Amino acid sequence: MTNQKPSAISADNNVISQLILNGDLSKLTATDKVKYYNGYCERIGLDPFTKPFDILRLNGKEVLYCTRSGTQQLNKLHGVSHKITARELIETAGVYQVSVEASLPDGRCTESIGAVNIAGMKGEMYANAIMKAETKAKRRATLDLLGLGILDESEADSIPNATTVEIKPELSKDVAAIVEQLPKWRSLPLQSKKRNRYLWAM
Repeated sequence: MTNQKPSAISADNNVISQLILNGDLSKLTATDKVKYYNGYCERIGLDPFTKPFDILRLNGKEVLYCTRSGTQQLNKLHGVSHKITARELIETAGVYQVSVEASLPDGRCTESIGAVNIAGMKGEMYANAIMKAETKAKRRATLDLLGLGILDESEADSIPNATTVEIKPELSKDVAAIVEQLPKWRSLPLQSKKRNRYLWAM
């Protein structure tokens, strides 16, 4: 049995150079974006159908950023563990920051900071900001430790005038046909025999 190689991206040299040097996907066609997305996920061992990455559009550029699902998968895949090393409230700046050390089973480690604006916040809003700082620090530490060099979802959310670009991983015809039938399958009565007959009939 032979493994099929991903089909090549059909872009000119200038577009490819921008992709390699700046991670800019803006000049790629929709089809080529999907190919790049799937290939990138495959290269680092993530499932593209769980949306481990999204595309962020900012100042005419489109770049990948890692979602919550992506960092969770990376932590599990590589056995990344985290330890909070410091918490600090900088009242004069209205900033709360958390320092987190991420480490691998082989002993390699790195430390990153997650900081959020807490000026004028109280109650639940303040509590959510503190949790966000911790989450941001952990995710940044994971990405830094694994050398991915891309934005995290919590960072992308705080960038003004940035928007996300929808991308859908490609489905084979057989898988696509099954996915199309899933709502009908779920809407059937709960009796397992009827569900099984319907599933096998697809």
